[in-house]
Amino acid sequence: MKTGKIKGLICALLCCLLTLCVALICLNANGVYAAPQDYAAESEGAQETEGEGEATPYALANLSLSINGGDGKVWATVKNTWTWVSSKVVVIVLLYSSDTYCEDYLEMRMESNNEISDLNMGKSITTEAPTGGVEKYWLARARYKINNGEWRVKDTGVCRLGPSGEFLGYT
Repeated sequence: MKTGKIKGLICALLCCLLTLCVALICLNANGVYAAPQDYAAESEGAQETEGEGEATPYALANLSLSINGGDGKVWATVKNTWTWVSSKVVVIVLLYSSDTYCEDYLEMRMESNNEISDLNMGKSITTEAPTGGVEKYWLARARYKINNGEWRVKDTGVCRLGPSGEFLGYT
């Protein structure tokens, strides 16, 4: 009886491990992170580099990006919710606005940005800007790279915020 229970336990453990491996591969393969985009238009002197240094194999990070507002301000926050394998996660968080609706961040005005050379698991980085007392369209954008890998991009999509920063909806 004991041998049967041990074999069953080992089989269950192997199934869990296999499921975890397949899930991690699918997360990375199914485009959880958006394709890299050109950053030169956003910051003078910033250059995008690819393939610089050696990346740790299968290093992953799950970053969440949010946009919020209140008290006449709007802020964007990136949080490193988990990191698989010890990784260096460089993050730049940017906040854009426009008086008229547009989907392309290059047509919007960059209001603020913030960056960190290594966003550790469980930590976050925020940038904020005043609303100027007027209703505007806002977009939060995050650029990041893991262990000197390629730059990757996330954005919140364009949303409308009121004069005091209250959320008026996504467009």
